[in-house]
Amino acid sequence: MNFKQLTILTFFVVAFTSSYVNAQDNRCENYDAVISNLYSSIETLNVKKLKSINEYLKLRCADNNIETHLLFSGLTIADAENDRSNIELIRDKITASQILDKGNPRFAWHLYVLAQSWFWDAKPDKAVSLLSEYKSYFIGQPKNSIEVRALSLIGGYFNNAKSSLEKEKSSYFEKAEIKANEIGDPELKLYVNFRKGGEAFPNSNTDSVSEFKRKKDKWMNMLDSVQPSVTKAEVLLFWGYLEVVEKQKNLSALQEAIEILSEFGVTRTVIDGSMLYIELLKRYGEAAKAESIIKKLINDYGASLDGYQRKQLYGWLFELSESQERYEDALKYKDEYYLSLIAKDDNTQKKLDELLLEYKVEEQKTASKMLKQSLQLIELEKENEKQKNHILILFVVTLSVAVLLLSIIIYRSQKSKNELQKLAMIDSLTGVWNRRAITLKASQELAIAQREGHSLTILLADLDNFKSVNDIYGHDVGDIVLKTFANIASDNIRAKDQFGRWGGEEWLFIMPATSVEDAKNLFNRLSNKLSEVRIGDLSNITFSMGAVELVNDRNTDLNLLIKEADKQLYVAKETGKNKVSFVSM
Repeated sequence: MNFKQLTILTFFVVAFTSSYVNAQDNRCENYDAVISNLYSSIETLNVKKLKSINEYLKLRCADNNIETHLLFSGLTIADAENDRSNIELIRDKITASQILDKGNPRFAWHLYVLAQSWFWDAKPDKAVSLLSEYKSYFIGQPKNSIEVRALSLIGGYFNNAKSSLEKEKSSYFEKAEIKANEIGDPELKLYVNFRKGGEAFPNSNTDSVSEFKRKKDKWMNMLDSVQPSVTKAEVLLFWGYLEVVEKQKNLSALQEAIEILSEFGVTRTVIDGSMLYIELLKRYGEAAKAESIIKKLINDYGASLDGYQRKQLYGWLFELSESQERYEDALKYKDEYYLSLIAKDDNTQKKLDELLLEYKVEEQKTASKMLKQSLQLIELEKENEKQKNHILILFVVTLSVAVLLLSIIIYRSQKSKNELQKLAMIDSLTGVWNRRAITLKASQELAIAQREGHSLTILLADLDNFKSVNDIYGHDVGDIVLKTFANIASDNIRAKDQFGRWGGEEWLFIMPATSVEDAKNLFNRLSNKLSEVRIGDLSNITFSMGAVELVNDRNTDLNLLIKEADKQLYVAKETGKNKVSFVSM
């Protein structure tokens, strides 16, 4: 073999070896096992494990068709972390790609993931629509655990969405229970029973003492038989809340749930559960533990907190610091705290004035120190002519710094004043305009309407049977109802409309250039949204509304309009509630 032949042979050997090595590097080892593990993690919502498997697939399985698997696992991860941008992006891509195919062996998982995504998005009607489209797929007996979970979701969605298919929910739960018992998985049994909910949970208001104990023992046995999982954590969160409602000072269930969810990486539920846990710790006087958990939550999940959560957490930190007279710490949290500073007692203004006074005192102290420094420099100049130039330079620099610092202090003081003035217009519980603010907004809009000659509609709304909610479920649940109504109303009015808390469970709406028909449409939108809300055992939350449209009488004052709206509200209440009554003037 000559040199040329040897060179050619060597080239082919190297090329073949390189190609083989590259093929080995891109080869997906145990592909079927990895994919099965992926969907098992989707089913049990093990987010940390999902992320690890996704990285493996991207690195080792480049030659395989993994896009569909990555999309659905990515949606599960995005939902668990409340990653809004990616949730919308992935759902749009799934829809555009038309990859939800009944012929796919993973169809049950795909349907479950997409439906669960809508559920976490608080849009059960979309989940019901999706599941209804493919419900024929589930006519036969389910084949495995994921289909059991999908059947449970269908039953739960029909119930939660108050759809025309609600009557079908029992048959789906029945199918799910039969197969769950056949499979014999304790977690699966717990999942089905939890989704079914309702009459299965103990209720001190309706159950006898013996019945309450029987139901409680049943759920305790179910929880004891289940290994740590997201399903168990969700039940523990609910159970922790249930114990609080039943006036039991037992927070261990909540603590265990948060630990499990943290281990599985379900960020959004960790945040929700932790905030409930913190609120209860504060209630029971465990301030130090509450503060520690708040700081850990901000440190670990700061990027995932929404505006309301951040405001609430920093508000608690301010409150805890102030109650312990740690005023330096309190002021450190002021930028985030001021949004929720307004307290529920009559000492609010006094507290605000005290904080403003602190700024003024500090401003005066700083100015006095700087003036003293300037005078000292002048005396030094007189005493030592030889260093006059140096001292003069030092004086100018110091004075400049003093002026700069003084300007900063004045700016911050003014900024704080403006923030505090704004906060004096915010309702502390719901975060919307308070009575003072909404009255001012109404006066401004009425003046514009009278000047420009366009219509104006004023609406007064009142939550039905709200006293019963507080009496039966407690004021904590009542507060949640008020916050929920405020959020729904804020999301469903136009940018030019005004909305605020008139007092108690009453709300005032100001709608420029709007007819009473538009007001009726608003009532229907809000009523439909409110009917979807469930808070523990509480459901079927309704409200009544009185509306008055200003059309002709341009000399009418605001008080008269509000009184007329109140009369119409009384009519709506007297004629059956959950109605809107309106009149034109």
